[in-house]
Amino acid sequence: MKSFKAGDMVSLKSGGPVMTVQRVIGKEEDISFQRIDDYIRMIKGFHAGDIICQWFEGNELKFAAFPATSIELVKDNEGA
Repeated sequence: MKSFKAGDMVSLKSGGPVMTVQRVIGKEEDISFQRIDDYIRMIKGFHAGDIICQWFEGNELKFAAFPATSIELVKDNEGA
């Protein structure tokens, strides 16, 4: 499976907007983020290595978590 990192440009394999990886669940050293990640894993069912992305819809910033298996790098970003 591809390893993603903050700043990668990705999209859902099923289509949708280009998104930016904000962070990877379970990769933070900051205790505050570790607690958030614990919540996301326990309550929302995500796993270490899953991705939190952000994107714009018009002028509104959106964000959500996605299983790493459901996203892929945007072609223009590969090899960068």
